[in-house]
Amino acid sequence: MQTPRKAQWDVPASWRPALDAAAEGSVMLLVGETDSGKSTLAAVLANAALASGRRVAVVDADVGQSSIGPPACVGMAMPTAQFDSWDALAPGRIDFVGACSPAGHLLQAATSTAALVGAAREASCETIIVDTTGMVSGGLARALKVAKIRLTDPDVIVALQAEDEVEHLVAPYRTRRRPRLLRVRPSRAARLRSRDERAANRQRKFASYFAQGVLAEVSWKDAPAENSPWTHGERLPGHLCAYAEERLACEVVYAERRADGAVLVVRGNPEPEGLRALRESFGGTPHVIEAGSLENLAVGLLGERGETLAIGIMERVDFREQRLAVYTPLKDPCLVRGLRLGSVRIGRDGSQLGASE
Repeated sequence: MQTPRKAQWDVPASWRPALDAAAEGSVMLLVGETDSGKSTLAAVLANAALASGRRVAVVDADVGQSSIGPPACVGMAMPTAQFDSWDALAPGRIDFVGACSPAGHLLQAATSTAALVGAAREASCETIIVDTTGMVSGGLARALKVAKIRLTDPDVIVALQAEDEVEHLVAPYRTRRRPRLLRVRPSRAARLRSRDERAANRQRKFASYFAQGVLAEVSWKDAPAENSPWTHGERLPGHLCAYAEERLACEVVYAERRADGAVLVVRGNPEPEGLRALRESFGGTPHVIEAGSLENLAVGLLGERGETLAIGIMERVDFREQRLAVYTPLKDPCLVRGLRLGSVRIGRDGSQLGASE
């Protein structure tokens, strides 16, 4: 096997079996702690596969410290030549997860990863490298890794660990023929980054993504949200909104009725007794959304097949006209057929303003 030409990367001897697997053509899923060097390992494996003439895809499922595409997304690149830096690669596809941590978004994180691995297979990629998040401790980490392994069906799991820190995640695969388990040591070049460094990197990535953004209008009647009860129901008339306001003792800026109850967008804290009264009036449990949580909310803009066309910042909501003002690099908002609401709020400069409620 030809060694990748990027000499500036430290390549431990323990990586050799993984390099051979990449050169032979495999779906490879990487597991390791935060700052263990998974992104470097992914780049070295991709270059090894390219050096052997393989068609390569890298799926970056690290939503907090993304190398491909903006944070809060799974990204995919299909490099055609060896590369020195992730910044040299443009994302071929992204899939919006909606948060910079998979906690609370396990299902979307796993399905987004599987969707892009599926896209890489459809593109006839022979070596597919899946870089996962650094969340490796606790039951959530175990559930996420098991789901990703089941959904992506890798040939090889590469466990990157200094001692045995991810052994509890990969132990179930020790006695199986497939996926094959390879254990490798971190590179000497791997270094820990502070919380502030990771936050600054996310801001830089978001800012770069939105640098060419424009303010676009999107009608939520033409592009309903796929992961929220809002935008799907029949708008409540004014007198029923006034009734809801009286019961809740807070402003109701918009309301819908669905078969399973009302959806209320409010400003303020609704009275619990009022919510119980509305349950009797409208049927089902009322779903309450704080209007402020929608401001500067990151959203995925979806195409006609549910693919992520781009992400945007929902800066204003016109409840009367049922339209959204979204800041996005997407050039043609007429292509948008759906929304996926995130849980992170950001500014145009990439700064995180907090999580939605």
